[in-house]
This record gives sequence, structure tokens and C-alpha cells, in this order.
Amino acid sequence: MNENEIDQLPAVEETPTPSIDGVEAQTPSDEGLKFHWIQLLIGAALCYFWFYRSWTSMLALALVVIIHELGHVVMGKKFGCFITEMQVFLLCFVSYKPKQVAGGSRWRDITWSLGTLPLGGFTLFKSRQTQEAEGAEAEAEELVLDDEEAAASPYFDDKPAWQRLLISAGGVLFNIATFFIMYLAFPFIPYSWEQYWWAPMSLSLILAVLNILPIYPLDGGAIIFACYEIATGRKPSDQFIKTCGTIGFILIILFFWVFPGFINDILHNVLRVFF
Repeated sequence: MNENEIDQLPAVEETPTPSIDGVEAQTPSDEGLKFHWIQLLIGAALCYFWFYRSWTSMLALALVVIIHELGHVVMGKKFGCFITEMQVFLLCFVSYKPKQVAGGSRWRDITWSLGTLPLGGFTLFKSRQTQEAEGAEAEAEELVLDDEEAAASPYFDDKPAWQRLLISAGGVLFNIATFFIMYLAFPFIPYSWEQYWWAPMSLSLILAVLNILPIYPLDGGAIIFACYEIATGRKPSDQFIKTCGTIGFILIILFFWVFPGFINDILHNVLRVFF
């Protein structure tokens, strides 16, 4: 949110923005339901050409991505993180920010967004680095928190490594749990349900396998960083993580789009174990 301050009106007293868990909350102008019609039209056109014969598959994918992102949200809230947004699919066309009320649930902090391009989703955590970039002065030395302070902090990057590991793995764990529940129930469902049952069941396993690959910024890469910190007692440098993110982005493009044979082989071998 960007608001222009008018220096010519010094007599107007500004009301401070309420804070939740020590993090500045959004103002009422950000609350409510918002549509972005251009993104909706562009995304709908692309989805028509890509999925006009398999709308049920796209709905199944949306369900699986929702479950995945909720895994990150639930684990994040479990450890007291401030989560600003959860978005399913890209090219957001609609978002909803709950109204802030005194004593309301911390789940009201989250903006829930839906996009039209079925290319995954994301959960946006508030971090100390982004907070500093938004206006707070960065400290010259790295801030060191004790266990009690880290547990009370709303920032993701302040949390102990084992908590960040579980938060990063939350989406994969939720997808795996969904797969096994549906897999065990599969023999008992009516025959007419099988085509609708199969898509979210198999996609849950596929999404879990893809996200556990040790490539940053996939969940597997974040898990590797957390495991490294647990083993060594120190975090990877910001520059190293940024470099891994750049390399990981290139690898994702190569493996998922240019040369998908490697990923397809992995998925076929995993699916062959169960089907």
C-alpha cells in the first residue's frame, strides 16, 4: 500500500496504523474483496487454450495447490509467523483481506488470493529483511535472539532452523497426507467417482515429489538450507542463497520446460511404486 503524505497540512493528526504481533497491520483501505479484471480476462483466455478439454484437471490442481499452501500457512501460524498473503495460481485476479477487529484471529492478517495461471502458488511470510527494506534501518551487526525471543518473533527468518524446516516442509507433508488418505480410500469409492478421485490423488503425490527436489526456491532447497544450519549452527549467507535462487530458477526452466524427460522419469518411477 502506498499513501502520499501531504506536508502542507501539518494540522491533520495521523492515526497510527494498528500492529499485530509487533508487525504493522494493513489499513482498512486494503480490506475486503478486490477484483483485477485485466488479469482475469488474460488468464481466462490462456486457460481456455491450455485446459479447454480438461477443466476437471485444473480444478483438481487448484485443490491440491490449496492444500499445499495451507500446509505452509498452518505450520507458519503454529510457530507464530506473520503471514501476509497466500496465493493459489499466478496472475492474481481476485483477493480477499479480512476486516481487522479487536481481539480477532491472527488468520485475519492473511490476504487470500487466486490467480488464473495454473503454475503453482506461494505463501508470503513477513521477514525482518523485508521489514527493514520497507523503511526500518538495518542494523550493522546480525541480530541474535535467544530461544524465547525467537519464539515470540513474528518474522520467519528469526525462527529456529528446525521450525523453518517444518514450515518449508509443511506443503509437502500436507500433500503426502492427502495422497495416502485418498490412496487408502480409493478401493472403497464408487466406480463413478474414480475419474474425479484419481486426479487430485495423483497430483498430490506429483506435487509433493516436485517440491521436495533439492532446488531453491522449491521447498526442497529451503529444507536443505535449514538442515545445513541445524548441522553446522550457522545460516548460509544471503549472497549464497540469492545465487542458489538464480541457479535454481534456471534449472526449473530447463528441467520443467526445455528438457522435461528427467523430471518425467522421476515421476514415472514414483507413480509406478503405487500404481
